[in-house]
Amino acid sequence: MGNVEVHDLAPVRNDERKELNLSRKVNHKQYCKHVNEEVSEASLTELPWSIVDSISLYERMDISFNEIPELPAELPLRLPHLNYLNLSYNRLKTLPESFGLFFHLKTLIMCHNKLKKLPESFTHLIKLEKLDISYNALRELPKDLGNMELLSRLNVAHNKLKTLPVSLGTSEKISIVLATNNRLENPPQSICNDGSEMTIKYLKKKFGTKTVKFLEKVNEFRRVRGNQLHSSVPNLHSAQAQYIQSQTHTTNTPSRIKTPLLPPLDATELEPNDLRDRIIGLIYGAAIGDAIGIATKFMSPDECQFHYDKDTLCYNDIVRDQHRVRWRRGDWTTNFDQFVLVLDSIIQWGGVVDELAFAKQLKAWNDKGFPELGDSEGIAFSNTITKVVNEDTYLNEPHAVSARLLRRSCDQSCGDSCDQEDSLEFCDNGAVARSLVLGIPLFHDLEEVELNAIRICKASHCDPRCLAVAVMLAVFVALLLQGRHNPDRPEKLEEMIKIASDTAEKYLNTESHLKEFKYYVNCTDYESVDVTEAGAMSYVMKPLGCALAGLRKCMDYRSSITDLVMLAGDSNTNACITGALLGCKIGYGHLPTKWLTGLRSQQVEWLNVKINLLLDMMGMP
Repeated sequence: MGNVEVHDLAPVRNDERKELNLSRKVNHKQYCKHVNEEVSEASLTELPWSIVDSISLYERMDISFNEIPELPAELPLRLPHLNYLNLSYNRLKTLPESFGLFFHLKTLIMCHNKLKKLPESFTHLIKLEKLDISYNALRELPKDLGNMELLSRLNVAHNKLKTLPVSLGTSEKISIVLATNNRLENPPQSICNDGSEMTIKYLKKKFGTKTVKFLEKVNEFRRVRGNQLHSSVPNLHSAQAQYIQSQTHTTNTPSRIKTPLLPPLDATELEPNDLRDRIIGLIYGAAIGDAIGIATKFMSPDECQFHYDKDTLCYNDIVRDQHRVRWRRGDWTTNFDQFVLVLDSIIQWGGVVDELAFAKQLKAWNDKGFPELGDSEGIAFSNTITKVVNEDTYLNEPHAVSARLLRRSCDQSCGDSCDQEDSLEFCDNGAVARSLVLGIPLFHDLEEVELNAIRICKASHCDPRCLAVAVMLAVFVALLLQGRHNPDRPEKLEEMIKIASDTAEKYLNTESHLKEFKYYVNCTDYESVDVTEAGAMSYVMKPLGCALAGLRKCMDYRSSITDLVMLAGDSNTNACITGALLGCKIGYGHLPTKWLTGLRSQQVEWLNVKINLLLDMMGMP
């Protein structure tokens, strides 16, 4: 039964009645102002009186990013059914003693406040499972905190604590304890800085007696076909028949001008609809991987385990912090933006891949993002892209500028020779995602695929390792679309990897680079990629190793991407590339529906127009 509204807030739809969202939407600039305590007129300084003065049946409430200094004592009585409460990024200094009356509360987020102490009644929250009170000013915790029957995840990092409750050592439920950046003496801060596992192990050993326990298609793409084909097939509804007819050169010449990327008849062994499904699967596989991957980017493994449930990970779970606040939940990030830039270039120039045209698009995106999606600037975390596009002559000679910056870097760090010990300054993963789309337009011509990958990669990244990875990925995508090897058969998958890697290896000019490249090409699991390697999380080889390991794992898309994302590192890039290859392998129809439909609708509509244009140019049904 839906909630009965008894306050005078704006009416909500039936499907929204379980949640009350009073959170203030902030962009990155607003986030920085908020954490620096700059006052905003848009912020609430107290809860609306209509909530405090009447009973509501909401089960979830989010009032984050406001300036509320205190909560009214009667709040638990007015919201008796709350099981989720987000009070983060406010100005709370104390909690009322009545706070313990939130008997149904399971998740409580109170990070980034000014709390110095929790009320004694706090341990009466008998159903509490997850507690985040990081970034406060707490000097002590309730001594019975570990006796809370269901508490399993606790984040008390960035406080002023000197001790953790002894009761945590006897807890049977506790599985994650984050306690970095405190003043701890017991356990020693050095132990807590080593992560949750070491912290719990210490607590258990010293205070506890127990040890620590550590395809049917489901999606259908809405194809909107242009008028590029004029078929003489009697059955005008048979798009597949039109496609095959066009390949045999029996249609009007003007129609072929509208299908410059129409593949020859023997280009693939896939049926037309299966080829189309793989192309769309590649595109949306990359978008989903990027959008869900941002959830854990640059977190520690402990933070990943604290903030997210592996089995239920979704866009709405993505925490809003200094890094992630740049994107709205369900939005892709920089990686897929790069992918779309190349897709736009292909569409705009009728399939011709030109580095000068792409350079103009990259520069415009870096300055303004995609204004039609509400962007005001491009968010380029690639140091290489940022430096390259800001060179005065970039638009006229992108390859020369890219090469010049690389030589300058080598001269400064290595003298006369550059080997594997070179600076990684211009060897980041910023150009990796864009290489994926280059495997689509002329997939039947591997030599042209290779040249296009080099042409676009060099528009910002000239390091031989970047070129090799770009070629490897583009050629592998083309092989998937040719359909001559069944990637579900391990021996055929390895054949495809061998063809693509042999094509890419010739761009590596040192033995050390070649040895390293082969290592990542042969990775069979994510752990061997070492995605959190210090100083190399955004190294160009990492997403390649992840993608090939993901293919070899033979798991479904969701499980494979979730496992990867929960390892953190440069997770959105790794998941974008891995998701693209997995999506191309299984097709759009087999992507996880919840992740697909959870993408932002404005972006999806915008992207679908581009996909349909590409399919029109290929003459696809």
